Amino acid sequence: MHSSIREANLHALLSDDSEVRSHVGNLVEVYEGIRAQDVRGTRLAHMVDAVHLAGQEPHLVYDGMRLRKSNLPDFVLAPFVRFLNYKQQASTVDSNGRDNPPGTAIHPEAKFLDKFSLRGVQYSTVNCRMRNSHILFQNLQSDSCNGPSEPEPGQITHIFFHSGVSTAHTLTKPKPKPLHPDIYICVRPYLSLQTELTNMDQMYRRFGFAGGFLCRRELASPVIIYPSSIISHVAVTPLHIKGYPVLHILPMDRVRRRRHCLSP
Repeated sequence: MHSSIREANLHALLSDDSEVRSHVGNLVEVYEGIRAQDVRGTRLAHMVDAVHLAGQEPHLVYDGMRLRKSNLPDFVLAPFVRFLNYKQQASTVDSNGRDNPPGTAIHPEAKFLDKFSLRGVQYSTVNCRMRNSHILFQNLQSDSCNGPSEPEPGQITHIFFHSGVSTAHTLTKPKPKPLHPDIYICVRPYLSLQTELTNMDQMYRRFGFAGGFLCRRELASPVIIYPSSIISHVAVTPLHIKGYPVLHILPMDRVRRRRHCLSP
Protein backbone atom coordinates (compact mmCIF):
# COMPACT_ATOMS: atom_id res chain seq x y z
CA MET A 1 0.00 0.00 0.00
CA HIS A 2 2.79 2.44 0.95
CA SER A 3 4.60 1.61 -2.30
CA SER A 4 1.46 2.29 -4.34
CA ILE A 5 0.93 5.65 -2.60
CA ARG A 6 4.54 6.71 -3.22
CA GLU A 7 4.23 5.69 -6.88
CA ALA A 8 0.97 7.62 -7.28
CA ASN A 9 2.53 10.74 -5.71
CA LEU A 10 5.59 10.49 -7.96
CA HIS A 11 3.43 10.04 -11.04
CA ALA A 12 1.37 13.11 -10.13
CA LEU A 13 4.55 15.12 -9.55
CA LEU A 14 6.01 14.15 -12.92
CA SER A 15 2.73 14.88 -14.68
CA ASP A 16 2.04 18.27 -13.10
CA ASP A 17 5.45 19.85 -12.46
CA SER A 18 7.28 20.77 -15.67
CA GLU A 19 10.33 21.95 -13.71
CA VAL A 20 10.80 18.52 -12.17
CA ARG A 21 10.38 16.86 -15.57
CA SER A 22 13.06 19.12 -17.05
CA HIS A 23 15.55 17.94 -14.42
CA VAL A 24 14.89 14.19 -14.68
CA GLY A 25 14.97 14.20 -18.50
CA ASN A 26 15.14 10.74 -20.04
CA LEU A 27 14.32 9.05 -16.72
CA VAL A 28 10.65 9.87 -17.30
CA GLU A 29 10.42 7.56 -20.32
CA VAL A 30 12.13 4.75 -18.42
CA TYR A 31 9.81 5.26 -15.47
CA GLU A 32 6.72 5.13 -17.70
CA GLY A 33 7.90 1.80 -19.13
CA ILE A 34 8.46 0.30 -15.69
CA ARG A 35 5.17 1.66 -14.37
CA ALA A 36 3.24 -0.05 -17.17
CA GLN A 37 4.98 -3.40 -16.71
CA ASP A 38 2.74 -6.22 -15.56
CA VAL A 39 3.20 -7.97 -12.28
CA ARG A 40 2.01 -11.48 -13.01
CA GLY A 41 -1.62 -11.95 -12.07
CA THR A 42 -2.43 -8.23 -11.93
CA ARG A 43 -4.18 -5.84 -14.31
CA LEU A 44 -1.66 -3.01 -14.01
CA ALA A 45 -0.64 -2.74 -17.67
CA HIS A 46 -4.23 -3.24 -18.83
CA MET A 47 -5.54 -0.40 -16.65
CA VAL A 48 -2.70 1.98 -17.51
CA ASP A 49 -2.61 1.37 -21.26
CA ALA A 50 -6.32 0.99 -21.97
CA VAL A 51 -6.94 4.74 -21.71
CA HIS A 52 -4.47 5.32 -24.54
CA LEU A 53 -5.71 2.60 -26.86
CA ALA A 54 -9.18 3.10 -28.29
CA GLY A 55 -11.21 0.83 -30.55
CA GLN A 56 -9.74 -2.45 -29.34
CA GLU A 57 -11.34 -5.45 -27.75
CA PRO A 58 -11.60 -4.91 -23.97
CA HIS A 59 -9.65 -8.06 -23.02
CA LEU A 60 -6.86 -7.59 -25.60
CA VAL A 61 -4.72 -4.45 -25.42
CA TYR A 62 -1.74 -3.48 -27.56
CA ASP A 63 -0.02 -0.28 -28.61
CA GLY A 64 -0.86 0.28 -32.26
CA MET A 65 1.77 3.01 -32.51
CA ARG A 66 4.52 0.42 -32.02
CA LEU A 67 3.53 -1.82 -34.93
CA ARG A 68 6.32 -2.29 -37.48
CA LYS A 69 6.20 -3.82 -40.95
CA SER A 70 8.53 -6.63 -41.97
CA ASN A 71 8.51 -9.98 -43.74
CA LEU A 72 7.80 -13.18 -41.85
CA PRO A 73 10.94 -15.35 -41.57
CA ASP A 74 10.69 -18.67 -43.41
CA PHE A 75 10.61 -20.62 -40.14
CA VAL A 76 7.53 -18.60 -39.10
CA LEU A 77 5.85 -18.42 -42.51
CA ALA A 78 5.75 -22.23 -42.92
CA PRO A 79 3.88 -22.95 -39.65
CA PHE A 80 1.65 -19.93 -40.33
CA VAL A 81 0.51 -21.51 -43.61
CA ARG A 82 -0.11 -24.82 -41.82
CA PHE A 83 -2.12 -23.00 -39.15
CA LEU A 84 -4.32 -21.28 -41.75
CA ASN A 85 -4.81 -24.56 -43.57
CA TYR A 86 -5.90 -26.21 -40.34
CA LYS A 87 -8.33 -23.40 -39.61
CA GLN A 88 -9.85 -23.64 -43.07
CA GLN A 89 -9.95 -27.45 -43.05
CA ALA A 90 -8.42 -27.42 -46.52
CA SER A 91 -4.81 -28.58 -46.16
CA THR A 92 -3.45 -31.36 -48.31
CA VAL A 93 -0.05 -32.99 -48.42
CA ASP A 94 1.79 -33.81 -51.62
CA SER A 95 3.79 -36.95 -52.21
CA ASN A 96 6.91 -35.39 -50.70
CA GLY A 97 5.11 -34.62 -47.46
CA ARG A 98 5.12 -30.86 -48.04
CA ASP A 99 2.12 -28.64 -47.48
CA ASN A 100 0.41 -27.99 -50.80
CA PRO A 101 -2.83 -26.13 -50.04
CA PRO A 102 -4.80 -25.49 -53.23
CA GLY A 103 -5.86 -21.89 -53.81
CA THR A 104 -3.97 -20.45 -50.84
CA ALA A 105 -1.83 -17.33 -51.29
CA ILE A 106 0.14 -15.96 -48.35
CA HIS A 107 2.25 -12.82 -48.62
CA PRO A 108 5.21 -12.75 -46.19
CA GLU A 109 4.65 -9.12 -45.15
CA ALA A 110 3.20 -8.68 -41.66
CA LYS A 111 3.01 -6.14 -38.84
CA PHE A 112 4.94 -7.10 -35.73
CA LEU A 113 4.46 -6.37 -32.05
CA ASP A 114 6.76 -6.95 -29.08
CA LYS A 115 4.04 -7.31 -26.46
CA PHE A 116 0.33 -7.18 -25.69
CA SER A 117 -1.92 -7.51 -22.66
CA LEU A 118 -4.55 -10.25 -22.50
CA ARG A 119 -7.12 -10.14 -19.69
CA GLY A 120 -4.82 -7.76 -17.83
CA VAL A 121 -1.64 -9.84 -18.12
CA GLN A 122 1.24 -8.85 -20.38
CA TYR A 123 2.83 -11.33 -22.81
CA SER A 124 6.02 -10.51 -24.71
CA THR A 125 8.41 -11.98 -27.23
CA VAL A 126 11.60 -13.52 -25.89
CA ASN A 127 13.66 -10.65 -27.32
CA CYS A 128 11.49 -8.03 -25.62
CA ARG A 129 11.15 -9.46 -22.10
CA MET A 130 12.11 -13.09 -21.60
CA ARG A 131 10.23 -13.71 -18.37
CA ASN A 132 6.94 -12.70 -20.04
CA SER A 133 7.58 -14.97 -23.04
CA HIS A 134 7.17 -18.31 -21.24
CA ILE A 135 3.59 -19.60 -21.48
CA LEU A 136 1.37 -22.63 -21.09
CA PHE A 137 -0.87 -22.97 -24.15
CA GLN A 138 -3.35 -25.24 -25.91
CA ASN A 139 -2.11 -26.34 -29.32
CA LEU A 140 -5.31 -26.75 -31.31
CA GLN A 141 -3.44 -28.35 -34.21
CA SER A 142 -2.57 -31.27 -31.93
CA ASP A 143 -6.19 -31.98 -30.97
CA SER A 144 -7.28 -35.55 -31.63
CA CYS A 145 -10.62 -37.27 -32.06
CA ASN A 146 -10.46 -38.16 -28.36
CA GLY A 147 -10.56 -34.52 -27.33
CA PRO A 148 -8.16 -31.60 -26.79
CA SER A 149 -4.47 -32.34 -26.43
CA GLU A 150 -2.56 -31.73 -23.21
CA PRO A 151 -1.47 -28.11 -22.69
CA GLU A 152 2.16 -27.47 -23.63
CA PRO A 153 4.82 -25.10 -22.28
CA GLY A 154 6.57 -22.88 -24.80
CA GLN A 155 8.29 -19.60 -25.55
CA ILE A 156 6.86 -16.73 -27.61
CA THR A 157 9.20 -15.70 -30.43
CA HIS A 158 6.97 -13.50 -32.62
CA ILE A 159 3.68 -11.59 -32.31
CA PHE A 160 2.20 -10.32 -35.56
CA PHE A 161 -0.83 -9.25 -37.60
CA HIS A 162 -1.44 -10.50 -41.12
CA SER A 163 -4.28 -9.20 -43.26
CA GLY A 164 -3.31 -10.48 -46.72
CA VAL A 165 -4.74 -13.99 -46.45
CA SER A 166 -6.74 -15.12 -49.49
CA THR A 167 -8.08 -18.53 -50.47
CA ALA A 168 -10.12 -19.97 -53.32
CA HIS A 169 -13.17 -19.82 -51.06
CA THR A 170 -12.75 -16.17 -50.13
CA LEU A 171 -12.10 -15.20 -53.74
CA THR A 172 -15.43 -16.63 -54.89
CA LYS A 173 -17.42 -15.62 -51.84
CA PRO A 174 -15.84 -12.68 -50.01
CA LYS A 175 -16.49 -12.35 -46.32
CA PRO A 176 -17.00 -9.04 -44.51
CA LYS A 177 -13.78 -7.64 -43.06
CA PRO A 178 -13.62 -8.18 -39.28
CA LEU A 179 -13.67 -5.14 -37.02
CA HIS A 180 -10.40 -6.21 -35.38
CA PRO A 181 -7.59 -7.94 -37.34
CA ASP A 182 -6.43 -11.29 -36.06
CA ILE A 183 -3.30 -11.32 -33.95
CA TYR A 184 -1.09 -14.39 -34.31
CA ILE A 185 1.53 -15.72 -31.92
CA CYS A 186 4.52 -17.84 -32.91
CA VAL A 187 5.50 -20.21 -30.11
CA ARG A 188 8.29 -22.75 -29.83
CA PRO A 189 7.14 -25.55 -27.49
CA TYR A 190 9.53 -27.19 -25.08
CA LEU A 191 10.22 -30.84 -25.85
CA SER A 192 8.66 -33.58 -23.72
CA LEU A 193 10.68 -35.11 -20.92
CA GLN A 194 12.88 -38.16 -21.40
CA THR A 195 11.19 -41.43 -20.41
CA GLU A 196 14.01 -42.10 -17.92
CA LEU A 197 12.74 -39.19 -15.81
CA THR A 198 9.04 -40.06 -15.78
CA ASN A 199 9.09 -41.01 -12.10
CA MET A 200 10.73 -37.70 -11.17
CA ASP A 201 8.13 -35.84 -13.20
CA GLN A 202 5.29 -37.58 -11.35
CA MET A 203 6.70 -36.31 -8.06
CA TYR A 204 5.77 -32.80 -9.22
CA ARG A 205 2.57 -33.62 -11.11
CA ARG A 206 0.95 -35.33 -8.13
CA PHE A 207 0.45 -31.86 -6.62
CA GLY A 208 -1.47 -30.65 -9.69
CA PHE A 209 -0.96 -27.09 -10.91
CA ALA A 210 0.77 -26.16 -7.62
CA GLY A 211 3.58 -28.64 -8.25
CA GLY A 212 4.18 -28.03 -11.94
CA PHE A 213 6.01 -30.53 -14.12
CA LEU A 214 9.29 -31.18 -15.94
CA CYS A 215 10.29 -30.90 -19.59
CA ARG A 216 13.45 -30.72 -21.67
CA ARG A 217 15.34 -27.49 -22.18
CA GLU A 218 15.34 -27.92 -25.96
CA LEU A 219 12.74 -26.16 -28.07
CA ALA A 220 10.67 -27.84 -30.79
CA SER A 221 9.64 -26.42 -34.17
CA PRO A 222 7.45 -23.28 -34.09
CA VAL A 223 3.65 -23.39 -34.05
CA ILE A 224 1.12 -20.60 -34.50
CA ILE A 225 -1.69 -19.94 -32.03
CA TYR A 226 -4.29 -17.29 -31.25
CA PRO A 227 -4.06 -15.32 -27.97
CA SER A 228 -7.15 -17.21 -26.75
CA SER A 229 -5.07 -20.42 -26.74
CA ILE A 230 -2.85 -19.05 -23.95
CA ILE A 231 -3.65 -20.55 -20.56
CA SER A 232 -1.14 -18.72 -18.35
CA HIS A 233 2.40 -17.59 -17.82
CA VAL A 234 4.83 -20.18 -16.48
CA ALA A 235 7.87 -19.79 -14.24
CA VAL A 236 10.84 -21.67 -15.73
CA THR A 237 13.60 -23.06 -13.49
CA PRO A 238 16.65 -24.89 -14.95
CA LEU A 239 17.53 -28.13 -13.12
CA HIS A 240 19.93 -31.07 -13.50
CA ILE A 241 18.31 -34.40 -12.64
CA LYS A 242 20.24 -37.67 -13.03
CA GLY A 243 22.65 -35.92 -15.35
CA TYR A 244 19.92 -34.52 -17.62
CA PRO A 245 19.48 -30.74 -18.07
CA VAL A 246 15.73 -30.14 -17.64
CA LEU A 247 13.28 -27.35 -16.85
CA HIS A 248 10.76 -27.21 -14.05
CA ILE A 249 7.57 -25.56 -15.35
CA LEU A 250 5.27 -23.89 -12.82
CA PRO A 251 2.00 -22.43 -14.22
CA MET A 252 1.01 -19.00 -12.95
CA ASP A 253 -1.80 -16.46 -13.29
CA ARG A 254 -5.20 -17.93 -14.17
CA VAL A 255 -4.46 -21.63 -13.83
CA ARG A 256 -7.63 -22.24 -11.84
CA ARG A 257 -9.61 -22.19 -15.07
CA ARG A 258 -7.90 -25.43 -16.13
CA ARG A 259 -6.69 -27.24 -13.05
CA HIS A 260 -7.33 -30.57 -14.75
CA CYS A 261 -4.59 -29.87 -17.32
CA LEU A 262 -1.85 -30.97 -14.93
CA SER A 263 -3.54 -33.97 -13.41
CA PRO A 264 -1.22 -37.00 -13.18
